[in-house]
Amino acid sequence: MNRLWPCIPRKKTYLSSADSILDLPTYSYAIYPELLDWSNDNMLVAALGSSYHKWSWRSQSLIGHGFAEYEIQCCKFDPRGELLALGTYMKTLEIHNNSKSKKIMSNTCKCLEIDNMNCSITAVDWSPTGNSFAAGCSGGAVTSFTRAAKLISWRHLVREAILLIRVSPNARYLAVTAMNTALVLLLSWPSLEMYSSIDSDWSIRAICWHPWRSALLGVGAVTDDLQARIALWNAPTREVRDTSIGPKGYRLDSMLFSHRTGELVLSMWHSDRATLHPKTCSQLVVLSDPDTMVDQWGEGRSGLDRVRTMIFSPDGTKLATATTDEDLIIWNFLPEDNKMKKTKCRSFSALPECLDNAMLGYSLR
Repeated sequence: MNRLWPCIPRKKTYLSSADSILDLPTYSYAIYPELLDWSNDNMLVAALGSSYHKWSWRSQSLIGHGFAEYEIQCCKFDPRGELLALGTYMKTLEIHNNSKSKKIMSNTCKCLEIDNMNCSITAVDWSPTGNSFAAGCSGGAVTSFTRAAKLISWRHLVREAILLIRVSPNARYLAVTAMNTALVLLLSWPSLEMYSSIDSDWSIRAICWHPWRSALLGVGAVTDDLQARIALWNAPTREVRDTSIGPKGYRLDSMLFSHRTGELVLSMWHSDRATLHPKTCSQLVVLSDPDTMVDQWGEGRSGLDRVRTMIFSPDGTKLATATTDEDLIIWNFLPEDNKMKKTKCRSFSALPECLDNAMLGYSLR
């Protein structure tokens, strides 16, 4: 079968609630969605206001909290689980020691210095090795930093606030999209030189790299007539293939590729059903290709509100979602097993990651 993306689909349905629901007070008021992450040592973090709270999946309990100087707009653990990057108000990026929940370094966006604009850090992502990271701001600029939060490069891209940024698995590209735009940009990493772009007539809602390929970007969007669409963008060849997903009326809010199976997970939301009680407006959908749904939760069920962001557990068997109802819900995505399936292909990304490791994030390609 000629699939749009590589995948080893499930043979039976697994998606179900793991009966772990936590409160996310004030999340419904958050402008930027990425206030939730899951570290490689099985710790969930949720940022609320100027504080963040850490919850252990193993012990099923809150195990710590920390504070930022300003209100937190986004958060992301480094791949090693040692550092937590916090994008905050007043142009400030903070790096916290994960084990101590304390700030150890910080830096600021150059918007005020260069463009005379006091911005907020609205998006953050780490390189695959954790030796460098990217930050986007409300002024439409993107910055690359070393692991020690030292400036590598800064570039002003658009007028709108940066919504999402993603470093590719091969550490060669940075994908960027802004709020309420039809544009996705590809920059070289970490120099931030313009490489390519997609300018569609859709509203871009989500971007994510496929974990088994060096640079295959998934783009989730919604058309003006409320038709969800996804596009697969091969960065090295600049080839784009797109297709419609699901019935009209559903908005796509978030999407992820599973690093265990290669399946694509979508959160879909129907605005006309949002006022019904009980709520029947939201769905989680698992696809092996655009025409094949292999699992879902929501159709024929009620109670799940709009899912704004989601993240996989380190072993890929659980899925955490944050909703506009201010709920953090943990889902069973795959059955747990003691022997991890070796499905992640790393052959394409090994050399660039090695360079990123050796040059501590400074390597310019």
